[in-house]
Amino acid sequence: MSGPVPDQLAVAFELTADDYRRAFAVARRRQSTAYGTLAYVAVLFAAIPVALAFRFVGKAMTGDGEAADLIGRCSLFAFLLGAVAMVVAGLLLNRKVLGLQLDKRLNAYATKTVIFDATGVTLSGQLSQANWSWAAISGISDERGLLLLWIGSHPVVVIPRGSLGDDGAREAAYAFIRARLSQCATPDGGRSG
Repeated sequence: MSGPVPDQLAVAFELTADDYRRAFAVARRRQSTAYGTLAYVAVLFAAIPVALAFRFVGKAMTGDGEAADLIGRCSLFAFLLGAVAMVVAGLLLNRKVLGLQLDKRLNAYATKTVIFDATGVTLSGQLSQANWSWAAISGISDERGLLLLWIGSHPVVVIPRGSLGDDGAREAAYAFIRARLSQCATPDGGRSG
């Protein structure tokens, strides 16, 4: 697809459970902050004072230094094992809940059509239609085999890369979207900041 940029671009696609999983993983990675990492590190380092406290209590109750050391080590291992179990359980539950939520949606896996034109983006499915002006779209990315249009830190349009056709058609679609976004970024295009 070389030549002039078209006035409108329409793409029909179906999302799979794997497409949704990859899109949510990208969004989660973009939304993660240093505070989340800091919280995990704090929980792991909190095991040390807990183990020392149990060691102190064990020493006071038994009067035996070796028994107190054993109590301290066992409480440290139990605390760390509990923290690891909580993280693993959270990841598994998150994946299960996501799957259940998608299965409950009547049209989660149905064919959708996205139309890119001069006014914005329209996403249509069997049960609904959503519109966004180009000024509302904060960015575009191509990650994990998906074309993602973003509003803030949330992907609002997720299109499997293969739905855009071959490399030439894909590049033409990206050029079309980037051209529309750059028009909004100009002072008279309406996008501020």
